[in-house]
Amino acid sequence: MKIALVCHHYTLEKGGKEKYTVFLSRALARKGHEVHVFSNTRMEDPHIVFHHVPILRLSSPVKHLTFSQSLRNRFRREQFDIVHSMERTFYQDIFRVSDGINPIQMRQRYPNPTVRFFKKISFRRQVLTRLERRIFEQGGCLAIMTNSKLVCRQIVEHYSPPPEKLAVIYNGIDTDRFNPGVKNVFRVPQRKALGLRSDQTAVLFVSNDFKLKRLDLVLRALALLGDSSFKLLVAGSDDPSPYRKWIGKNGLGNGVAFLGPRKKIEELYAAADVFVLPTLYDAFANVCLEAMACGLPVLTSENNGAAELVENGSQGYVLETSDPGELAGRLDFLKQSSEREPMGQRAARTASAFSREKHLSEVLKLYERVRSSKHVRP
Repeated sequence: MKIALVCHHYTLEKGGKEKYTVFLSRALARKGHEVHVFSNTRMEDPHIVFHHVPILRLSSPVKHLTFSQSLRNRFRREQFDIVHSMERTFYQDIFRVSDGINPIQMRQRYPNPTVRFFKKISFRRQVLTRLERRIFEQGGCLAIMTNSKLVCRQIVEHYSPPPEKLAVIYNGIDTDRFNPGVKNVFRVPQRKALGLRSDQTAVLFVSNDFKLKRLDLVLRALALLGDSSFKLLVAGSDDPSPYRKWIGKNGLGNGVAFLGPRKKIEELYAAADVFVLPTLYDAFANVCLEAMACGLPVLTSENNGAAELVENGSQGYVLETSDPGELAGRLDFLKQSSEREPMGQRAARTASAFSREKHLSEVLKLYERVRSSKHVRP
C-alpha cells in the first residue's frame, strides 16, 4: 500500500504521538509498504519519503489551520491508499486520537467553570472544536482509531460519530525490551546505584508532566504512611523545584529521589517494586504497560485508558478517588512482597499480549477495511 502518515513533528525527541509515528512508519516500511510522512520537522530515515509541510507560527490556531490547509492541497495532487493522521486536520482516512479530545482536555486543565468558559471561547479552542466536529461528525475521516475504550466513550459522549467508524486498538510495546527478564540483568546493580536498601520498597513514578500525572498525590500518600521503608523514584524531565519545599516540610527529604529523564527506563522498572501513576487524565499511558511487562504491579486512576488492562487485586489497583488515604492504603498493602510479587507476575502475563507486532497487525486490518470502503464509495 501507498500510505501517508501525518504528524506535526517526526522525531523521537518529543512525546508519545511523535514516537508512535516514527515506530509506525518504520514498521510499515519493513512490511514492504511505501510510506510517506507529512510533517513540519523531519528526522532522516532512508526508508521513508518525507514531505515538508509549512506552518505559520503566528499563534497556535494559525499553526493548526495552516498545517491542515497545506495538507489538503497536497492530498488533492497526490493519491494514497491510506491517509493516517495523528493530528486534527480537514481530511484524513483515519484519525488516531492519542491525546484525548478537546472537551475532556478543557475539563481537566481548567477545573474552574468560569476560567473554562473563557478558554472555551478563545480562538484556539474554537479552531480545535471545529476540526473535531469536522472529523467526528462531518465526514472528515472514514475511521476513528482510539487507544482505549475510555477515549471511545468520551467521543461518543461529546460528539455523534457513526458507531461503525470507531476502532479501539490498544498500544503495543517492545516486549524484547520490556519483560520480566530485565530484573535479572538490572535489578541488583540499579538498586545499588540508587542507594536502595534490601528492605526498602521502591515506588516508581514516571512522567514529564508532574502536575497532570499527580505527583502531589503520591507525595501526600507517602507522607500519610510516614514509613521510611518506602522510597519514591521520580523520573522525567519536569521541574522538581515546586515539590522539593513541600517534601522538606513534610519529612520526606530522604524518601524521594528525582532522577531526571532516563533513556533506559527499563533499568528503573527493574529496580522498582511498584509503579504508580494517579493521573488526572491520560488516553493511554504507555508507561503503565511497560511497567506491567517488566513485572510491576500498577497503581493508576480511572482516568487512564491503560487502567482497562488492570483488574483490581490482579495486576494492580485502579484508584477510585483522589484521596491520598486510598493510595496510601494500596501502597501499604503492596509493601509485603508475598502480595506484590504474584501481582507483578500476573501484570507481566497480561502485558505480554500487547506486543508491537500485534498492534501493527490490527492497524493493517483497519487499513484494509478502510481501503475497501474507499473503493465502494459512490
